Amino acid sequence: MLISLSVSFPWAILVTVAWGFGQDAPSPGAPIPGYGIFIPRWEIPSPDGSGKTLALRGTVEEVATQMRDMHPSFDIDNQFGKIAMPAIGERATFDDKDQTLCHNFREGNRTAAHIGIDELRTVQGKPENGVRPANCGRVSCRNSTGIWWCNDAKSTKQIDSFGDIADGAQHVLSKCKDKLDANQGQGMTVSGQAFHKDNWNVVVRGGDNCDDAGVIMNPKGSRRLFKA
Repeated sequence: MLISLSVSFPWAILVTVAWGFGQDAPSPGAPIPGYGIFIPRWEIPSPDGSGKTLALRGTVEEVATQMRDMHPSFDIDNQFGKIAMPAIGERATFDDKDQTLCHNFREGNRTAAHIGIDELRTVQGKPENGVRPANCGRVSCRNSTGIWWCNDAKSTKQIDSFGDIADGAQHVLSKCKDKLDANQGQGMTVSGQAFHKDNWNVVVRGGDNCDDAGVIMNPKGSRRLFKA
C-alpha cells in the first residue's frame, strides 16, 4: 500500500454520455427500454503521489483495476475501506413505501451484489446522472452482476453520495428472495429494481458482461491525466 497518500482523498464523479454500442460480446444495454447509457467518470489523485489528478471511467471495479495497473503496490481495496461515507441520516433513504420490483430482470449473483454495495458505500463524491434524463449508468459489475443507477426525472439528477445508490441495491436484496429455480447459472438467483420517491431508481441484474460497458467510451482509451 502507498503510505504517502491521504486516506481521506476526495472522489469526484462526472459522466460522459454514450454515443455508440460495442461490437464484441456486448452487454444487454440499459436496464430500461428506451433509456440511454452513461459511463461514470471518477476524478482521483494519482497513486504515484505526484499531486496530479486522474480521470478514469467505468465501474468502481474498473477504476480499481486501472489504479492497480498504474501502480501495483497501491492497495485501493484498503483505501476504499478507510474512506468515510456520509452518515445514514444525511443520505436518501428507501423504505417500505417505495416501490420495489423483484425478478424483473435476468437473475444476478447475490454475493457479487453485496460486494459491490460495500464498495459503493465507501466512495466519496456526488454522483450525477448524465446531461439529460432517461439514462442509466452501471456503477458496479462483478460475476456478471451489475448495479445500475437510472434517472426517471425530467432533468439531470444529482444525489448526495454513492451510499444512496448502495442503499437502493441493498433494498432490492432485502426485499427480493432468491429465485432458486432461475436456471440462469450457478448462484444467479436475484434481480430487482428499487424506486426512490425523488424519481430515480436502482437496478440489480445478471447477464451483464463486466468487460464491456455496452458503449464506445473513447477510441483512444478511457484514461487521461491532467494537473490538479
